[in-house]
Amino acid sequence: MLREISTESAAFRTLLDRHCAFWRRTEHDSFLRVSTQNQPALPVGLPQRDGRIITDAAQVTPDMVIPERLIEQAERVDLAAPGGINLLHSQYLAYVGQGDAPPHTYPFGKIPWLEAMLGCPIMITEGQIWSERYRGDPHEVIARGANFEHNAWFQLYLEFLRQLPPRLGRRFLVSANTLLRGTSDLAAAIMGVQEAAIGWLDDPLFMARLLRVCTDAILAVVAAGYKALAPAHGGYMATWDLWGPAPVVATQADHSSLLSARIYEQQILPYDLEVAACCPLSIFHLHNNGLHVAPALVQCPEITVLEVAIDPYPTGKRKIWEVEMLQRIQQHKPLILNTAFPSYAESAWLLSQLDRRGLYFSARFAADAADLPDHVPGSDAWILAQ
Repeated sequence: MLREISTESAAFRTLLDRHCAFWRRTEHDSFLRVSTQNQPALPVGLPQRDGRIITDAAQVTPDMVIPERLIEQAERVDLAAPGGINLLHSQYLAYVGQGDAPPHTYPFGKIPWLEAMLGCPIMITEGQIWSERYRGDPHEVIARGANFEHNAWFQLYLEFLRQLPPRLGRRFLVSANTLLRGTSDLAAAIMGVQEAAIGWLDDPLFMARLLRVCTDAILAVVAAGYKALAPAHGGYMATWDLWGPAPVVATQADHSSLLSARIYEQQILPYDLEVAACCPLSIFHLHNNGLHVAPALVQCPEITVLEVAIDPYPTGKRKIWEVEMLQRIQQHKPLILNTAFPSYAESAWLLSQLDRRGLYFSARFAADAADLPDHVPGSDAWILAQ
């Protein structure tokens, strides 16, 4: 059952107040909860002006991604029809609200935007989109810098932010935060993962020059995004289903899972903190295989919130260590926990180990999980009333 909630209602205002409480880690009303079912990465198609749908191409170019066609596709979805919500979500443009997560929309979420702006090829095969490593000399990326004024991918990103508010903004909160990766992730995209991992050891001075450009690229896109997007309801929709009362930057360091904590802290963290400091509020994303850098992150005032994606779910001694690390994070920062659980009972157990103050508990379950209750807390789907 899909509910409609008016932006003028007390329920909507109360929800935004609770999101504000989450950022402040207040004793009351700062626990947020979302429950969803696991969904595979569904293939996408790029609708063209002549009616064609592109699912395979030697390389995706900016002219193949047409904002008005993707938005029209989302507008046509009948959310009340069986499978309507899943159909909408499969388009990676707009998402209904779920539990305490507001409905939101952002520039097409399957494009690796920063990699594309920096010159990495964007590929599509059987409806799956990804970026490949930069095909030229990485020195070329450094020489070009992050001047994106005439960059077609950059202008396409801004065009989405121009079109989304008048088209989908009545039913979804519009966010400038989309697939924008972190500084070291971009360096690895340009160099290649293996080459970057070696580069931190063999040529840290070159890697620092590359990180400078990657950092400047993120800063330029974040600044342009908020210049193009006006606040709504007194704040901004961020990524990871969180609303903030001020501009929010979201960044990540997935590449750090391949590095020692010492290398990350010495060579990469200063650049990540520069990104985190560019907005009043910040979210820093990690996977559970990167939790070894969390002790350094929790000490940084530039980082407001840590988001940890746990997948796969750990067992044995590893589970005990990860829970202790989550508890350590909570001593310093609000925590978004995005977890694929093997059972509902396991989600209840993990929740019992954590402080609900400043906790955003986002749980994902298999559709055939045997122990799911009839109504899973945080699973109600909703949308803003038109």
